Amino acid sequence: MHRIHIRTVLAEIELPDAQGQPRAFSLGYYKTDGTRGSKPAVRKGGQAGGSTGPAAGSSGFRYNLKATGTVQLVDCKTGTPFALKIILLTHYNGQPILHG
Repeated sequence: MHRIHIRTVLAEIELPDAQGQPRAFSLGYYKTDGTRGSKPAVRKGGQAGGSTGPAAGSSGFRYNLKATGTVQLVDCKTGTPFALKIILLTHYNGQPILHG
């Protein structure tokens, strides 16, 4: 199966859908306890914690991924926000993710 690079994944989740809203996608990942998890429909959401907030003119959905090492997401089914460590992501829309 074709693998997708993590840089491509992180770029694609930033792209809005046709209505300008965060696009939905599926993810596979490892949980911090070592078990596998998956979410069939999530979207990018939230922002990293911090006192400065989003920059003027920004959407609030972007933040420094390198500094936090996590991606902030929202479960489309439940509306529940959660964060995943980027290094633990394994699949994006069914494609294996290549790290490195």
